[in-house]
Amino acid sequence: MPASGTFTTTVHPFDSPTSHASAYEVGLKDAKNALVFIGGLGDGPHTVPYPRAIAKRLEAKPELSYSVFEFRLTSSFEGFGFARLADDVADISALVKYLRSIGKQKVVLMGHSTGSQDCMEYTSPSHELAPVEGYILQAPACDRAAIILDMGESKLDEGLEVAKELIAAGRGHERIPLECVPSVFKDVPISVSRWYALAATDGEDNYFDSSLPDEIVGPYWKRVDKPLLILHSGSDEYVPTSIDKQALIQHWKTLCHPGIASDLSGTIPGAGHRVEEPEAEEWLVNTVTKFLQSI
Repeated sequence: MPASGTFTTTVHPFDSPTSHASAYEVGLKDAKNALVFIGGLGDGPHTVPYPRAIAKRLEAKPELSYSVFEFRLTSSFEGFGFARLADDVADISALVKYLRSIGKQKVVLMGHSTGSQDCMEYTSPSHELAPVEGYILQAPACDRAAIILDMGESKLDEGLEVAKELIAAGRGHERIPLECVPSVFKDVPISVSRWYALAATDGEDNYFDSSLPDEIVGPYWKRVDKPLLILHSGSDEYVPTSIDKQALIQHWKTLCHPGIASDLSGTIPGAGHRVEEPEAEEWLVNTVTKFLQSI
């Protein structure tokens, strides 16, 4: 299915903390199982092309019986400036419950970019969420590291000190001062608390920071109790070139319980953050299909 042009989707209205929520199903009709795609910052339904390529491949594998779902979260598009990961996982759980109610047997979550943080947050015992059968992390980039590429570490940390003072003064709900954020974020309203969550070393979104010690990140990976596929984009423009992404994935795998992280995990050759390159997309589609076959 081409990334551009028209395509057909089935719309599923469902009850969710996000008002007027609907999910959009693409691919195999009457599939028994669901692959739920969760985008990153600024994304919403259908903004990332490759889920439709995955859906087309799964149509050619009817024995797997998977279709692909996308949906709008409170944080979709520009909503990420005030919505937390906790809001996202509540939205995701509502969709999972709906999918069970219509007879879906297996539900696998596939996160792209910040959607990968959502998948990690979904495993937190602090939430009571509908169970799923597996997780896929694509482009699990560290927001802090990406922001440092844009504005530098010292300037970022200066702004975070301002944010910390505002939070302590009970002003975390206010918009972060524009001088504290890089130019790419200046047109998006972002609260002080949300900015701190995204950009601080101890921010609640900071699951994938390669500089964090194992005593901090280890428990995150240990709580994953369902099959996990980790796929970094080989040429991700939001990941510092100093980071060995393949080695990082291998390390994350060692932090998981044995047998949880798939041996299919790795870097997508030649892929940018959104995997828009044809050969990289084909590699991704093949790998996701193999993973779904394995669970």
